[in-house]
Amino acid sequence: MNLLSVENISKSFGELVLFKDLSFGINQGQKIALIAKNGTGKTSILNI
Repeated sequence: MNLLSVENISKSFGELVLFKDLSFGINQGQKIALIAKNGTGKTSILNI
């Protein structure tokens, strides 16, 4: 069972594209982690 389904989201600041056409799903009971370098858009994904 999908608790969250995200399809084709994009985020940019001016000409700087953080992510484009991002899609993912989170299932019930699933644990996830966002791991990446600083400034790559992890917090922006959560804020959307």
